[in-house]
Amino acid sequence: MYRIFLVSTLLVSLAAPALAGDGDLDLSSASHITSIPVKSSLPVLIDGCYSDGRASHGLTLVHHALNVTNTASRPITALRFTFTFYDAFNEVASVHTNIADVNLAPGASSSSINLSEWSQDSPPTRITCAVNAIRYDDGTIVRAR
Repeated sequence: MYRIFLVSTLLVSLAAPALAGDGDLDLSSASHITSIPVKSSLPVLIDGCYSDGRASHGLTLVHHALNVTNTASRPITALRFTFTFYDAFNEVASVHTNIADVNLAPGASSSSINLSEWSQDSPPTRITCAVNAIRYDDGTIVRAR
């Protein structure tokens, strides 16, 4: 435990000077990115998919998260999501797969799941989000068809 604290403190102290000074990255204010939930065969309802982006100097930082409801008859302990970013030509720019550990009883909902940040070289024009796998509390894993 002590080593982890010491190493993380050392890394922060080394990184801090690189972040300070005239070279600061001035990001724009957040702008909404259209985010569309994709339905799947899994017993999870995406109640909302949210994304925004901040840009500067040809770099866009994209934040995304979603709200879900467990429509299954047994508890869920993990969800795997896919976020697909589309560019200005309506082509896939990138695909990001994330796993979130959750505790969702049957009928329960959770918000702001899988809040993540990605950097892109250009802002996505839209993002789709989908649940593509579930792990139940008994260890069973079910994937979308």
